[in-house]
Amino acid sequence: MRINLQQKLQSLRLVAGLSRFLQNPDSLESVFAVAGSLKDSPLSTQMQRHLLEHPAMAALVAEHWRPAPIDLEALAQMPPGTLGHTYANQLRSLGITPESLIDPRPIKGPADFITHRLRETHDIVHVLTGFGIDGPGELGLQAFNLAQNRSPLAVMLIFGGMLKALQDDEPLEPLLSALARGFQLGLQAELVIAARLEEGWERTVEDWRRELNLPLDPGS
Repeated sequence: MRINLQQKLQSLRLVAGLSRFLQNPDSLESVFAVAGSLKDSPLSTQMQRHLLEHPAMAALVAEHWRPAPIDLEALAQMPPGTLGHTYANQLRSLGITPESLIDPRPIKGPADFITHRLRETHDIVHVLTGFGIDGPGELGLQAFNLAQNRSPLAVMLIFGGMLKALQDDEPLEPLLSALARGFQLGLQAELVIAARLEEGWERTVEDWRRELNLPLDPGS
């Protein structure tokens, strides 16, 4: 009975989070609401187990590795083509600060580490995969996240994005093409969030793509 009640409460949180996302899918807060509804769920536990089976991710957790605080001004001064410069330009174009992407809660264990890692690398993965920040680009990135990480959040956001497109009578072809590309890239690439990306801001985006087995020219 207690288990059933917990499952029902979890389902209600999922529905509430998804409803908020559908009302304002372009808002970071809407995405965080969906993510919050999945916290401590069986699907999140499964994702964490899957990621911790990867040696590089397990090493990050075991070492308690954390990236240095991001100095967006310093990154913007790096040469064009570097990961730091490209990332800084993207955040500035969106009016986003690095602080808004960091989970303020403390890291108390592997599950918290993974939650933080997924959130803090979101826009870096945008840069490396070449997916834009428009509707198709965001869905493509979520397909990539699902293939790479078994992310239940990605499933919810893909579902929500497709449902919103149907409700608004938008063309499906760009969304479906982005999803297909995201799945393909995610399956062939190295585990991106397990790379110490923030230790290589000065490296070129092309260099990182080559190391992670991502297309050097995502538009080709």
